[in-house]
Amino acid sequence: MESTLSFERVMQARAAVTNHFIRGLGIEVGAGSRPFPVPDHVQVLYGDIRDSGRLEAYFKSDKIVGGDRVFDAQTMAGFEINSLDFVLSGHVVEHLWDPIGSIVNTISAVKPGGVFILAVPDMRFTFDRDRPETTTEHVLADYTDGGAGTAKQAYTEHLRYCHPIMTGGQHYSEAEIERQASICAVNRSKFDVHVHAWTMAGFGDLLKATRAFSPFEVEFAIPIENENIFVLKKKHSNA
Repeated sequence: MESTLSFERVMQARAAVTNHFIRGLGIEVGAGSRPFPVPDHVQVLYGDIRDSGRLEAYFKSDKIVGGDRVFDAQTMAGFEINSLDFVLSGHVVEHLWDPIGSIVNTISAVKPGGVFILAVPDMRFTFDRDRPETTTEHVLADYTDGGAGTAKQAYTEHLRYCHPIMTGGQHYSEAEIERQASICAVNRSKFDVHVHAWTMAGFGDLLKATRAFSPFEVEFAIPIENENIFVLKKKHSNA
């Protein structure tokens, strides 16, 4: 469980990053119970794939940020191209079936010179620590089929490696893992887990691959406690 001191360090690091890099109007995706600290001079809208009532039920709390707008962080549908100065996303991308597509769509919505800031959990310090790291080949395959081809693998890894840590030692038989993973893979919208997991280097490799499809540079990256923060800056058209 994350300590109070660890949480404070994460929030301090996030605040330092947003104070330096964001301005204007933007959104935070999936803020939940721990939104990014932001400077007073910016305007932030909060959105999630769930509405306010479903968010409170999901987090089992009424102290949730995210009710301004319901939208899908995977597609960014509803946001015009070059319409946002910044997008913030904390512990969201690992839940998305097509991480490369999500980054491509988000960068499309950001203005040239604007930023997309992601806080990504470092698998070495979470319940993902025993599972295989998501490879670049894996996410490139997801970019072609929206994650359909790797869905069963994702649930299998969750059940085999993460579930025992999350439950204090409950292990399923391989037959039960096969049964549950098969059910989850054809009902993906009903079962929300970490479908990907990365170290800082692994997510850096994903970003290198994504730059073939999207005009951004990695402006800044820093590890802090159990997460890694990446700042992606959209290139100007003549860059």
